[in-house]
Amino acid sequence: MINRIFIVFIICFFTLTVYGQNQKKVINDFSVVLHEEAINKVIAAVGDIKGTNDYEVLLISGKYHWTVHNPKINIRPDSSDFTCDALVNVGPFSYKTQVIGNVKITYDNEKNLIFIKISRAIFELYTMLFNKKVHIKDIHLEDYFKEPFAFEGPKTMATDMEFMMPDSTMKKIYVQPTACKMELKWKEICTSCEIVAADKPFKPALKLVPPIEATKSTQTSTIQAQKK
Repeated sequence: MINRIFIVFIICFFTLTVYGQNQKKVINDFSVVLHEEAINKVIAAVGDIKGTNDYEVLLISGKYHWTVHNPKINIRPDSSDFTCDALVNVGPFSYKTQVIGNVKITYDNEKNLIFIKISRAIFELYTMLFNKKVHIKDIHLEDYFKEPFAFEGPKTMATDMEFMMPDSTMKKIYVQPTACKMELKWKEICTSCEIVAADKPFKPALKLVPPIEATKSTQTSTIQAQKK
């Protein structure tokens, strides 16, 4: 009986030890949220994205034009995407098609930047001939978003504050974010941080963790319409 109790005790102790070792440190001192509406305001401010060029299929030539309307980034916990409407004119034929593309979102701890990259967004350019669809080419919209959109992270929120001590002297406390972790939520990019506090100024450089990637380099995005 005693041996059985001892064995059960050992198993429970081992289980609790492994569980404690597997527990990850929770980073929750403060959080900063970037909403998808803010991201889409930036995209809307870019203006029209369009292209035009000549084409020739089956000895028929002409000129095509396309324009992107309603471009949006949709933030989701499992996978985020890019959507827009492409309005296309190919000679006398015109149509509208919805484009759904892939988005890659990362946070670079060292540079303190959140990067949002449209990695793939394709729609077909075609015309109709004798009531049959004739493929001309695929338009890759990711080529028009070569640089990612970059938003400043929470590490710039370092601050200091003064406290009156019992002897009437003033003491300054310095607060600075350190390790940060990014998480994708419904329509939000949430970056949580740990902070350190001290009564002396921090050294210019803190030890930083590697970049964190949230989904399946780097300047603020500038989009230039190119002819295709």
